[in-house]
Amino acid sequence: MADSLDSLTATVRPDVPMQMYTCVQHVMALGCVRALRDAGLEAHIVWPAGVAVDGEEALHVRARAGYEEGLFAEVTLAATERGTSLLAQRRRLLSEALEASAREWEASLRRAGTVAGPLAPVLDEYFSLLLLAQKEVDVVYPNGNLCARGVLAGMDVWGRAAVRTASGRVVDISPEQASLRGATA
Repeated sequence: MADSLDSLTATVRPDVPMQMYTCVQHVMALGCVRALRDAGLEAHIVWPAGVAVDGEEALHVRARAGYEEGLFAEVTLAATERGTSLLAQRRRLLSEALEASAREWEASLRRAGTVAGPLAPVLDEYFSLLLLAQKEVDVVYPNGNLCARGVLAGMDVWGRAAVRTASGRVVDISPEQASLRGATA
């Protein structure tokens, strides 16, 4: 995919086991949020791999993994309407953030040795930077129907969100199953 005014694509090659690539987009979103916060912006992660600035989603992170002379991920930052100017103004910063995030993730996985899942070394930071962490959310099926409502109470090392309903039941969801949004009245 070629870069455009509303997207940025980079190829990263973190030297990590293939199964870890399942969460590469989560890690790239974390890296972008770190860089934007370091630049003085109020940035957060939108589960699973979006970037919000001032409470509104500005960027979507997509990744496609492959194998050509080793494992790689082609990572694309796609701007929402709100994020087009952000991407234009911070293009270099975000490009560098993707590269740095891949290197830091690789290093943290190496330091940790055997880990339970790809987000293990960064899970606490990732969850603390989630826009809706510890807030009431709606769990929404891809067809738009409401699945559940509760508090975004946690995440696991594979990127699944844990939502605790009013009855105390925990609903674990993967990005393929449903999305999260702030609870509506």
